[in-house]
Amino acid sequence: MTASELNHLFDTEQFRASGHALIDALAEQLALELQGNASLIQWQPPLDAEQAWEQEMPEHPVLDPSQLSTWLQQEILPRQLAMHHPHSMAHQAAPPLPFAALADLVASFSNQAMAVYETGPAATLIERQLIRWLSTMIGWTHGAGVFTSGGSQANLTALLAARHTIAPHIWDKGITTVRGQLRILTSAMSHYSISRAAGMMGLGTEAVIAVEVDAKGRMSIEALRQAHQACITRDEYVMAVVATAGCTATGSIDPLQAIGEYCRTQGLWLHIDAAHGASALLSTHHGPKLEGIALADSVTWDAHKLLYMPATLSAVLFRNKASSYRAFSQDASYLFHQEDDREIQDFNISARTLECTKRMMGLQLLVAFKLYGRQGLAKLIEHVFLLTEQFASLVTQTAGFELLMPPETNIICFRYLGNQPLAQGALNELQANIRQSLLHRGLFHLSQVSIDGNTWLRCTLMNPYTQALHQAELLRHIQQIGDELLTS
Repeated sequence: MTASELNHLFDTEQFRASGHALIDALAEQLALELQGNASLIQWQPPLDAEQAWEQEMPEHPVLDPSQLSTWLQQEILPRQLAMHHPHSMAHQAAPPLPFAALADLVASFSNQAMAVYETGPAATLIERQLIRWLSTMIGWTHGAGVFTSGGSQANLTALLAARHTIAPHIWDKGITTVRGQLRILTSAMSHYSISRAAGMMGLGTEAVIAVEVDAKGRMSIEALRQAHQACITRDEYVMAVVATAGCTATGSIDPLQAIGEYCRTQGLWLHIDAAHGASALLSTHHGPKLEGIALADSVTWDAHKLLYMPATLSAVLFRNKASSYRAFSQDASYLFHQEDDREIQDFNISARTLECTKRMMGLQLLVAFKLYGRQGLAKLIEHVFLLTEQFASLVTQTAGFELLMPPETNIICFRYLGNQPLAQGALNELQANIRQSLLHRGLFHLSQVSIDGNTWLRCTLMNPYTQALHQAELLRHIQQIGDELLTS
């Protein structure tokens, strides 16, 4: 490679010029999406859409750096789901705060590989500070933990630590050394990552015992007692109870105080999957909904949900610092040096996480706290919770619609009943077809969920720009499409 070719790859002036142009393009796209003037989604069946991407790998440049922003603006942005559009209501992924996205660019540029302290000193210190802040919000004085790439990984890490507590020799000797079956008790509404973790740990998905929920989707404390006692009768060992604070299906929050007190009296590890709901702790109004969370041994908290960070940024938090070291064990002389004192070793994050090359995750969240403070982020959470309460009220007041339950967070489930009585199967099919039609026409993006054999339309109001007029428009479209489907 010649010096000219090398300099072309790292051309600082071209980077500056293209960067300015790219930010201008993204700012324009942001304005269009927030105002609802951009396309929500240009739907194509995936096999058809893929044809446009089936190209030969370029042997030589086909794009000049000065053309980059135009190419992105014309070819990439229009083909994506517009996350900042007020009609984007399907899932718990946030429309990220613009300045958090800028901080994410800094993290990508600096490319800190946070295996050990020396490979990411500032990144490590930022993460430790944020972990202390989040632990304090939970109510722990000496909490510890790490950031992970998503809540599924955080849940797995917490359950590995719980398993080590009851069966410390598994890491070296394997699962066959455990006498008796290990079990995980969790809500029937828990996230699938709990079952997946059990499969990954070699316990088998059947090790996860679903505990019944009440009419509001919350774990029944009496059903938990019965499930635990049944395990004792069968000589099975409950390695963890997993409660949920903001379940994916309905946003429901389990009775954390009662569950925590029961686990304390029975000596059971309590993990709380608060990936969605933990951010409510920032709000003095909604924080009490999570009363009892401090009784947990471990907690999962996703910042890419209600803290409005770019995906993915999750935290796995432990009430006791020692517990944060129990998930993993490793010996790598190229990273971990026995001659290092314990103080240095405590700053080597990869000893406590699945990832070795872990990107700088915390800068985005630190920037948000610096720019807006706890109160500013709390107001954003309170705003979307209020929008959801208002939408629930609108659903109940609109003829032909049924609300599953009053929302506890910013997730709402409802369905269109149609203008004539329908059997359960036909009613379920109607909801699925309505959702699909809304998506394919590029009108609204919602999700659907099946609960007790019934299909419900599901909205997660993450976008603070989704106002009452958009909610009313959604119900009008649902009614119109539903009636079309019923008469076709």
